[in-house]
Amino acid sequence: MRNPKVAYFAAGHGRAGACIDGRASGGETVGPMRDFLLERYYARHEFTTRHALSASDCEPRTLAELLARTGAPAEALLRHPLGYTETRGAPALRAAIARHYPGCTAEDVLVCNAPEEAIYLAMHVLLAPGERVIVQTPCYQSLKEIARGIGCEVLEWPLVEGERGWRLDLARLDALLERGPRLLVTNAPHNPTGFQPGAGEWRALGERVRARGLRWFSDEMYRGLEPEPGLALEPAAAAVPGALSLWGMSKSFGLAGLRIGWLVTHDAELLARIEALKDYTSICSNALGELAAELALDAAEPILAENRARIADNARRMADFAARHAERLTWLPPMAGPVGLARLHSEPATRHAERVRLDGDALLVPSPLFDLEDRFVRVGLGRASFPQALAGWERARP
Repeated sequence: MRNPKVAYFAAGHGRAGACIDGRASGGETVGPMRDFLLERYYARHEFTTRHALSASDCEPRTLAELLARTGAPAEALLRHPLGYTETRGAPALRAAIARHYPGCTAEDVLVCNAPEEAIYLAMHVLLAPGERVIVQTPCYQSLKEIARGIGCEVLEWPLVEGERGWRLDLARLDALLERGPRLLVTNAPHNPTGFQPGAGEWRALGERVRARGLRWFSDEMYRGLEPEPGLALEPAAAAVPGALSLWGMSKSFGLAGLRIGWLVTHDAELLARIEALKDYTSICSNALGELAAELALDAAEPILAENRARIADNARRMADFAARHAERLTWLPPMAGPVGLARLHSEPATRHAERVRLDGDALLVPSPLFDLEDRFVRVGLGRASFPQALAGWERARP
């Protein structure tokens, strides 16, 4: 194992540069982990604000809805044993996961307690202090912060903003590759921009990984939420030997409360080392969550179709809202997934989000929580309550 020690959080070792207003001070690429800015923001406001404007998941489903969708009897849950489960995950669940990855089997799957655990474990096995990591940015903070906490140098590979959206800068990536990184970290469909590479760009990434002998950690948490199923990218784990693909129940399926995520890779030795480190975190996942996740995967097609339809409906509502307020913002609609960014014209995003929270009882996520300049807010299109959330935004005084 390259880095068997799990990072510790003794006094003075769990924070670096976090500020009350959500901005990150400094700009270090190596150092202790900062507070998780987005999660601290949600801890303060998510359950005390009525409307969610920036939700990154799809509409949460009840257990009754899941059972109705799958046809499974409630008795299956009531009689399910609540003992320890297998560290790698229940064989039936791993088989259900593998069916979504061409050429993969249950032996290529490791189930974790939420995708966040999977990120944490994988980074600690893949990386050692002093190594370099290329991370596509902006990003969910743990995709770069855990590497920083390990003592790695994080080389940010930013998406490029255009008038109507975002794009990859492959020339910038090639320059970063010259610095000898060990790992490439990507996210597609992308949070928070909604960017999705084209099939040719995706192949180009895989070719660079293979040519350089790199590891590839591919965050695919929004897989299945492309506008059309045919636009889905091939999972990295199925395309490149040794690549790791991350997915789970939280975003695409609207089942965040199950706390089930997974990693898929053809590298059996790597997966075994990650599994061994899991003995020091959760050991195994929860039994009911695994069973419910298996049911959801067996009904994946209709569940994902419903979520895509809701995203499309809410995207039309957001486009109308942006047209009505064109003097205040520009909407950059997502190419795939439930989230995108709105560029504000007249005031900082942190100030705007606070005003909307107080006046409209609606929660927006400002861009400094993603280490972006203070001029964007994230908009989430996956919730059924999005029309009411938009009305709250509209009520906020200028």
